[in-house]
Amino acid sequence: MGLSIADVDKWNPESLSAVGAASTARANAAAEANSALRGMSAFDSWQGTGADAARVRTQAHADDLDGHGRGASAVATAANTAANEVRQVKSQLSELRSTLGQYGITVDANGNRVVPPTNFSSLPPAFRTLVQGVTKAGQQSLDQIRQAADHADGLLADALTKTSEKLPMQGEDGKGDDKPPPRWTDKNLYPHDPTADDVNQDSIGDCYLDSTMGAIANANPQWIKDRIHYDPASGNFDVTLWDGKQWKHIPVTQEDIDTNIAHHGASWLDNDRPDAPLWPTVLENAYAKLKAPERSLGDALDNGIGQGGYPQDAMEALTGNRGTVINPQNVWLTRDHLDQEIAQALANHQPVTIGSTPDGSPIHNSHAYMVEKITGTGSDAQVTLRNPWNSDNENPIVTVRLGDLIGSGIPRVNGHHPTNVVNIGSLG
Repeated sequence: MGLSIADVDKWNPESLSAVGAASTARANAAAEANSALRGMSAFDSWQGTGADAARVRTQAHADDLDGHGRGASAVATAANTAANEVRQVKSQLSELRSTLGQYGITVDANGNRVVPPTNFSSLPPAFRTLVQGVTKAGQQSLDQIRQAADHADGLLADALTKTSEKLPMQGEDGKGDDKPPPRWTDKNLYPHDPTADDVNQDSIGDCYLDSTMGAIANANPQWIKDRIHYDPASGNFDVTLWDGKQWKHIPVTQEDIDTNIAHHGASWLDNDRPDAPLWPTVLENAYAKLKAPERSLGDALDNGIGQGGYPQDAMEALTGNRGTVINPQNVWLTRDHLDQEIAQALANHQPVTIGSTPDGSPIHNSHAYMVEKITGTGSDAQVTLRNPWNSDNENPIVTVRLGDLIGSGIPRVNGHHPTNVVNIGSLG
């Protein structure tokens, strides 16, 4: 394997997407010009040697344009495929780091090694054995990620090899530099009242944010609408988020939206649903700008908020407060009636999320879910969860026994502990 994890950390799929977009535009322009040349009617009534020469020359120009269009289209396909591969690799690496971090395990990016915590030798024997197993499994996953990175690098090399021609610049099509009308407006935000089903986590590792957005949409759709305002004069969206001290206005541009879609963000717009609600894209962009203002948007999505986080941080940004945070692992000690607290919160139209540990079975590990319903009482209560990551092969809705979500045993020592946070927001 040739690439290191440090190399993967430096990758920027946004640059590949830009190559794909420019090549697609050039291919489309070539196709239009080719069609116009072949459809000229001037030669129908023009006869003679000059006309014959003109026909031959025009046909040659059309053939050249046809070849140029096919070449540009091939470059666009290769670049976009490579960009998607790069995003997938970086997303897998982000998820692995987040999982390992739960145990204090780190990744040596330059040495391509999974490193146990510095206090490994002083850990309790049972936990030390668990950490050993997680470290070994983590190294295997890291090696697989490097293999996938080498494959993506091959696609990247193919895309760049084919981009030998100068990419089109603004105005080269002869249409000037006039600013086109905005593609995205307030009409795209809410085809219907916001719901959790509008959210679709794709390649960005921010399930903690996506689950919080969906939970708030279910609890109070108007709260989502109040966060976003569209300015028709600039074509920008103004998003209001809490920065820890005050409400802050964050602009989201047309280019920002295109970047998010290219990075497979939180909406369905990049999943062959062009009429899907835009609001998850706009909110995710604003949160990325809030939390990583020093980065470009693409980098902020992939390597900023996409590196994992906490639902209570997202809850604070969207609502102005962190809500009530409960660790299900400790309810045996605190005597919290988790079933009653969740039921009361949902009845009061409060957003509720739950986060899993690396030992997450029966739900996905190191992941965040929206809590949609609870029936029954006690450990046998049935909790209905929505996964923000809407896989084509899996129903996003799952119902799990509350006792199975809480688990058993002493935290970080023994037993089974699938979840470590329930976040109940307040929309007062």
